[in-house]
Amino acid sequence: MHVCVAITNWHSSEKVTPKNFEQLAEEAGLAKPMVKRRVPKLAETIIETLPGLETADPFAEAVASLIRQRCERAMNSFRG
Repeated sequence: MHVCVAITNWHSSEKVTPKNFEQLAEEAGLAKPMVKRRVPKLAETIIETLPGLETADPFAEAVASLIRQRCERAMNSFRG
């Protein structure tokens, strides 16, 4: 199985779960605990970076909002 299949089999990022990242870690030969710690930290970094991005048009604002929502969801699902 291709390494990215664990994540890319889903047609919506809303359906990606910590279990998918565990599978990805396993297939990539990464330590599951490291991946479980790293994903929320990356999501937090992205959220902190978003306010500094230029979102002058409505489409850019919508994309930034979607990214924030997905990152918040990832943080909650990995910590919950």
